[in-house]
Amino acid sequence: MNRLVGTPRRLLLYAREDALDARREHQVHTLWGLFGLVGLVITYTASQGTGAGVRSEPVGMVASLFAPLVLLVPLVALGFVATTIVEKRRSGALTVLLGLPFARRTVVLGTLLGRSAVIASAPLIALLAALPVALATDVAVDPGRLIAAAVALSLLATTFVAIAVAISTLARSTMLATVTAFGAYVVFVFDGWSQLPAVIRYVIHGFERPETTATWVEVVAATSPITAFANMLAGISPSLTDASIASAAENPELWEEPAVAGAILVGWIVASTGIAAWRFRATDI
Repeated sequence: MNRLVGTPRRLLLYAREDALDARREHQVHTLWGLFGLVGLVITYTASQGTGAGVRSEPVGMVASLFAPLVLLVPLVALGFVATTIVEKRRSGALTVLLGLPFARRTVVLGTLLGRSAVIASAPLIALLAALPVALATDVAVDPGRLIAAAVALSLLATTFVAIAVAISTLARSTMLATVTAFGAYVVFVFDGWSQLPAVIRYVIHGFERPETTATWVEVVAATSPITAFANMLAGISPSLTDASIASAAENPELWEEPAVAGAILVGWIVASTGIAAWRFRATDI
């Protein structure tokens, strides 16, 4: 009974210490500085484009920031987190940690929680840094869109942190983790995921383009985190969809509905965490 009661407390303790590790390694300062600068520069640039004779319809603060943040969040999540566990394993820090009352699943879940808090804070810093510039330069600020963007970007950050944690438990070296993280970024963010089924069908059909598109190809394409993110936005804030890097389905099928898309993102988090916990449990420390 005491063990069950203590587990959530140890999980929160580990998550807190992991987030503090990111601060001690100056990751937090780097992220906040980078995203704060992005927020300031892009919003100021948007304000310069709202003058007379330059643009008939001014671009709002959130609309100008959203696409760059959607590009940056997966990049920093994968880049900063993918080596976290593998570095601790190679340095021997995990041996010490597991000698304390921390289960292996606590390490995985604690890393997910701690690093998600760190990464999710970065786009919030960008939005907060941009706000006074927008107000001072008459760039439009929609409070509803601002809140929707903050929530959506936090979910996107958590999704890619979960993927990065899975990579960190699967990789045997920091180099392999880094290369895998870069590959994952290219596949997910630059539409490589949706192209994989098409390539498979192209090969199966004797290197000829099929005349029709199979339903399963569309289903697989919709399970990409970025595509699911865009489809989910259509339900949260349709105006944000136009500002994102991916387009939502105009006439969505069942698997492209906003609620299903949100479930797909949660599925990525759960599946990635499950794979990480399973792999880490079998890893020889």
